[in-house]
Amino acid sequence: MRRLLPLLLFTALLAPAMRAGDFDTLVARFSHESGATRTRIPFFWVARAVVSVAHPAGTSDLNLAIFEHASFDPRRFRELTDDAVGGVWKPMVRVRSREGESTNIYSRPAGRELHLLVATLNRDQATFVEVLVEPEALMTFIDEQGGRHHSNDQ
Repeated sequence: MRRLLPLLLFTALLAPAMRAGDFDTLVARFSHESGATRTRIPFFWVARAVVSVAHPAGTSDLNLAIFEHASFDPRRFRELTDDAVGGVWKPMVRVRSREGESTNIYSRPAGRELHLLVATLNRDQATFVEVLVEPEALMTFIDEQGGRHHSNDQ
C-alpha cells in the first residue's frame, strides 16, 4: 500500500498534462482512419509564439491541424471526435449540413481558462483547432467586434 500511494499521487499530478494530448490523439486517429496526411503549415510556430506572448482575444495557446483530400463520413467524423476527446471534453455545438459538412465544438475547463476544440469536416477538408482562452477576455473581444460591425453598417 505504501508503494501504491506515491504512484497514485504521481498519476493524479500528471492527469491534467495527459489530457493535453487529446488534440494529438484526435489528429492521429483521424489521420489513421481517413488515410489523409496532415498539411504542413510553414512557420506555424511563429503564430503559436505570437499567441502565447500577445494573448489575442484572451487566447494563450493554439494548435491547428488541416487535412486536405480527406473524404470521410460526417457521422463517423462525429463519432471519432467524440471518442477521441472522451468524457473530459463537453460538446457545445454540433452542426451537420445536408451537403455533408460537419462542425463539432467542445470545451474543457482549465482553471480560470477554457480549452476550446473545433473539429470541422468540409467536403474533402478536415480542420482541427484547439485554443486555450480566458473567457472574460474572449467575451470582451466578441463584444468589441460586434460593436464595430454594427457601427460600420450605419
